[in-house]
Amino acid sequence: MDFMTLATALLLSFGLLTADVAFHSSSVSIEVGAPETINKTVINKESVEKIFVAQLDKIAATLSVINPPDIRGSHDEGFAMILAEAAGIKSVAVAVQRQVGYDPDELNFNLYSQGGKLNGVVSGRSRITGDFSQSFTLTADEALDHFIQRAANWGAAQIAPYTTALFLLQSHGGDGDFRDVVTLCDHTIAALPPSPLNPMRSEFENLLGLVDMFRNDPKAARGHFETAVAAWPEGPVPVLNLAFAELELDHYATAADHVRDLLARAPKTHPAVIGSAYLTLGAALMGQRNYDAAEVPLATAVQANPDSSAAPDLWAELKDERGDHAGAARLRQIAEQNSEKFENFGELAVLYFRLSWHDNEPVTRSKFSNPGDLVMH
Repeated sequence: MDFMTLATALLLSFGLLTADVAFHSSSVSIEVGAPETINKTVINKESVEKIFVAQLDKIAATLSVINPPDIRGSHDEGFAMILAEAAGIKSVAVAVQRQVGYDPDELNFNLYSQGGKLNGVVSGRSRITGDFSQSFTLTADEALDHFIQRAANWGAAQIAPYTTALFLLQSHGGDGDFRDVVTLCDHTIAALPPSPLNPMRSEFENLLGLVDMFRNDPKAARGHFETAVAAWPEGPVPVLNLAFAELELDHYATAADHVRDLLARAPKTHPAVIGSAYLTLGAALMGQRNYDAAEVPLATAVQANPDSSAAPDLWAELKDERGDHAGAARLRQIAEQNSEKFENFGELAVLYFRLSWHDNEPVTRSKFSNPGDLVMH
């Protein structure tokens, strides 16, 4: 290549590569490797990569108050890198990217055979955990896709532990097997510095509280939510979940106080959070049998988050309690219609459970969600 061609390619690539940094500053570079055959079985590398990346995509699509990483396969290179590779200067282009601040996390998955068994190694580098590596073995009667997904889950936990924990919480809402969630949360919390204020500790403590709610243990859940609030007083989600736990414990006035304090700070956040706050306040007032006062926050909850199913459903309960059965029927129809476009943050207890406003009620799953099957927003 002559000097002018090289210079042109470099200049053009540099401009595009710096643009790539702006759009993909938190991306993850993925490499998947597999031999052509293992134990005389033909291995389709493209299929393995497709399953591995698809699982990472599912995890990355778990929407929350924390932005998930932009996970994309290394084969999915931008135009700038394709141009640089065609010009024979890909190594220079990579160096340019790193020089201007583009240093993505790396995640590798390689299959191999040992002792007649299929094995895989997940390795890479994360800005959170540093270098990592873990071996996996295909167990008896385990499907290949499940084996690959299991490896992807572990790799994702090294790159994005919170998003992965939230994904696992939602995935196991149906079967109740939260061992991986608890292990990941406990491990992450233990590695955090001991400073009293730490938003990351708050996020993981909040998830542990939700696990306890699934286990019908609101007292234990309250403890985790209190710890989450103490670690991040500005975070609205732990406050709402703490109020939810107080409702389950029949502490209606305390729950109302938590929500009023939150609303007084007027957090600028997602409509689902604001709607859930007014919804929780309405339930607390219903628990105190202050039905007149409960009408206002429930109406506000429906207005703040028109796509909610829980808000019109609880308002229907109040209408029935007050003898307005026609109004209750209309609200329940809205709730059923909204269930088809169900959206909410996965960190909120009202996503999974019914708000309790009667004494001595067990934790009851919401009839509008099935966390084991839904991809929740």
